[in-house]
Amino acid sequence: MPIQTILIADDDVRLLAAMKTRLEAIGFEVITTQDSYQALEQARKVKPDALVLDINMPAGNGFSVQQRVHRCPELEHVPVIYVTGEDPDKVDEIAMRMGAFAVLHKPFDSSDLIDTIMDALIPASDAA
Repeated sequence: MPIQTILIADDDVRLLAAMKTRLEAIGFEVITTQDSYQALEQARKVKPDALVLDINMPAGNGFSVQQRVHRCPELEHVPVIYVTGEDPDKVDEIAMRMGAFAVLHKPFDSSDLIDTIMDALIPASDAA
């Protein structure tokens, strides 16, 4: 099975480094960015298997990244997992309406992130 690539975009550099370290330790290739512009550019370049996006970042937000990424035919089915410190009442409904796979609220346990990513990467036919 080929190594799967996860693109993480978050402006919290310590959290970004922690997520990268944890995911690489279990065999993922991890690309990180700290703003929405870089996230969009990297998504188009590397075509990740999943996106982990903070909602509030410089140069836009995670929602705008998801909208733009999913306009690209080769990326339209890439699962998006949001990580956010925002109030669940404000963001969960929007994220789900946009087609996000999941929303994790900061602080979250790294095992929750791993489980969510693994669930997102299971093809629909295998999940049945």
